[in-house]
Amino acid sequence: MGFGIAFLGYCFLLLHPLGLGVIASPLLAYGFFLASRLDRYFAYSSVAALFLLPRGLFLLINILLPFLGFEIDLAVKLPYVELATYTMFFVAWFFVVLYHCLAVIRIAKECEHKKLQAMANRQLYITSLVIFFSLSMLIFNNVIDDSRLVMVSYIAYYIALIMNLYFTHTCLVLITSESQYEKDKRYVAEQDMKAAERRARRK
Repeated sequence: MGFGIAFLGYCFLLLHPLGLGVIASPLLAYGFFLASRLDRYFAYSSVAALFLLPRGLFLLINILLPFLGFEIDLAVKLPYVELATYTMFFVAWFFVVLYHCLAVIRIAKECEHKKLQAMANRQLYITSLVIFFSLSMLIFNNVIDDSRLVMVSYIAYYIALIMNLYFTHTCLVLITSESQYEKDKRYVAEQDMKAAERRARRK
């Protein structure tokens, strides 16, 4: 269930420029909180996801202001808040992915699932590169004035997000189903044991 909610959170994060990070952040936080029953590192992802919220609020307010009759661009009016929320978003996203991948790597090692472990390592590596590139574009914004690089950073951002989406779905299918299978197997074994004890008492 946790990965399903986190998957939904990533779907809303795809619409982050429209201010829907305000929905994505709590969904991701709650989803990873539920998943923390499988590994405590998911709890760290849950906390990190909450720090995506300020950027979502900033963008949503900036979008809503013209509809409320205020012709104000917050990015221009409050450049330091724009920079702070933008930076916080990417740093928070890094830690969400970092602890998500580390948790999956630990679970994959226990289950000896090498493909899932390799996928988690690849996901962490690619997302880290994209975040580093995006932050570099933000920091050197006044030095690098190339619209092509800006477009590349946007494309890379969405590719990384879609990969996060697919990775979370894979976790939902593999980890959750295997965990449920183990629970069901233990339940069946317990029921068989109780049935055997009842038969023994009747004899």
